[in-house]
Amino acid sequence: MPLSLRWLFARPPSLRRQLLAWLLLPLMVLLAINAYSSNRVAEAVANMAFDRLLLASADAIAEDVSVKDGLLMVDLPYAALELLESNIQERIFYRVIGPQGETLTGYEDLPPPARPVPEPGSMLYSTRYHGDTVYLVALNKQIYGSGSSMPVQVIVAETGEARDALSRQIWLEGLWRQSLIIAAAVVLVGWGLYRGLRPLARLSASIANRSPSDLNEIAAQDVQVEVQSLVQALNHHMSRIQKLLESRQRFIADASHQMRTPLAEMRTQIEVCQRQGDAALAQATLCDVHEDIGRLSRLVAQLMALARSEPSALASQQMESQELNGLVATVAADFVPAARRKSIMLNFDAAPSAMTVRGHGPLIYELVANLLDNAIAYSPPGSSVTVSVHDASCERIAEAGSSSTSARSAAVVPVLEVEDQGPGIPQAEHAKVLTRFYRPSGSAGSGTGLGLAIVHDICVAHGAQLTLLAGTDGRGLRVRITFRASGA
Repeated sequence: MPLSLRWLFARPPSLRRQLLAWLLLPLMVLLAINAYSSNRVAEAVANMAFDRLLLASADAIAEDVSVKDGLLMVDLPYAALELLESNIQERIFYRVIGPQGETLTGYEDLPPPARPVPEPGSMLYSTRYHGDTVYLVALNKQIYGSGSSMPVQVIVAETGEARDALSRQIWLEGLWRQSLIIAAAVVLVGWGLYRGLRPLARLSASIANRSPSDLNEIAAQDVQVEVQSLVQALNHHMSRIQKLLESRQRFIADASHQMRTPLAEMRTQIEVCQRQGDAALAQATLCDVHEDIGRLSRLVAQLMALARSEPSALASQQMESQELNGLVATVAADFVPAARRKSIMLNFDAAPSAMTVRGHGPLIYELVANLLDNAIAYSPPGSSVTVSVHDASCERIAEAGSSSTSARSAAVVPVLEVEDQGPGIPQAEHAKVLTRFYRPSGSAGSGTGLGLAIVHDICVAHGAQLTLLAGTDGRGLRVRITFRASGA
């Protein structure tokens, strides 16, 4: 690649250089095409001018041909040949031919035209003569005198040096003017690009001078329409970064707030135990600290699940097909020991056929685990907890009737339900319990208020619908999760 093109397309690419290249290179191509066409036009103009001089010279010679006593007399006017003279060293030839083809005067070997010349009339042609290209005119004219007339043909020729010089002069003058126009266009385009790209330079400086914590929107009023889409994309990206940072800051604040109290309690218990020096008290303190560590571990696990269920965190996770029956059965089996410790009957009703949902397996596991953990924690001993999986479209078919073709062809809608026999949640607090760290008034136990908040966030991330309902006979709580229909 030539050096000039390497400069234009240097890396890293410069927008100004690329715009100059794509604007000026076509102009250079057009200049080359125009130079070629201008050369052809200059040759045509020069040929037309000298052809007229040839014709005028031949006509001047023919005017001085006369008939005397039945003979053609030629009085060659040298002024006729002076019409073709110039400061260019070129050669001029002439020939006057009589009625019988005889040469009256001039160069006898000067060739006539290959085709007949009209009577009267003239013909322009070119040929090779003595090794040179010559341009000729043949003029037929009827000469009258002494009561008679005789035809005569006058041929005048010249070499092409003067023609070439004139066409080259015309071409160079036009090319010089066109080059000046191109040079002016380069300057004007460069100035226009500088002016047009100044808003981009100001935008770059504005972004570079921002503090790292400034994620406010970038003003796009002063930039071109084509750049506004880029600014909007940057604003959208910064908005997502801001939400991600807010989520991280909220997670850190929630974690520090929830972990501060149990840690302070454990520290106080240990300090009291150290001061007392009582073995029985130390044993009791160890048991309390062990329970506190268990609650703290559960809190940390829930906080981590809460962070993983954020939409910004889930966006980078791989969504895959999950078989809901098997996944829920695995979670229910893991909670059987906890249910037995409270003498709670844990029931699992699986769907008769496979229920496939598209989602993130560990998060769906966490969703079911939080529902079962809450149900077991708030259910009294001797009660039961039921987790079930079924197809909501079957309910629609039953309502529409078995003869309904549209109902029978409905897509499978997987539904997960967990029902307990605990105190339940008042209708007025259904929306509040889905927020973080909220616990209904009068709640017993050592819950963190994160279980249903985690379930809600995972449902939002998977496009599922969360509904809180009263249990059977108005007792307890039934949580229904309706996933997207298969194929949605």
